[in-house]
Amino acid sequence: MQIQRKLAVTTAALALVTGLGSATASAAAPNSAAAACNTQSGPNLDHGHGTMKGTYNLKNMWYSYCDNVDRLEKGDVLYFHCWVQNSHGNVWAYGRVKNTQTHGWMSIDNFDWNKSETTGGPCW
Repeated sequence: MQIQRKLAVTTAALALVTGLGSATASAAAPNSAAAACNTQSGPNLDHGHGTMKGTYNLKNMWYSYCDNVDRLEKGDVLYFHCWVQNSHGNVWAYGRVKNTQTHGWMSIDNFDWNKSETTGGPCW
């Protein structure tokens, strides 16, 4: 009987520790994500542009979980400055929204664009 009680207490303690460990790990994720989202601009190396295929958020960095700078609608134009490939293998363009002074990052998957018009290169 005493062995069963010790086993039950040990199992409950292990579950509690494992649960706390998971909570700690998930609590740390937003902090590391936030660190990856420090606003970064890029040099103007390109003269191309892309037209939005739909409504998407312009970001302060090249990850979807980063802060929004603005919301662009279908048909809006972003003048490309340069591009990066993030750690997930996705390519993001940095640029300026047409007729504004708003700059930010957008996944190239969100554009209709003519690759022959793009003459720039990677931001770094």
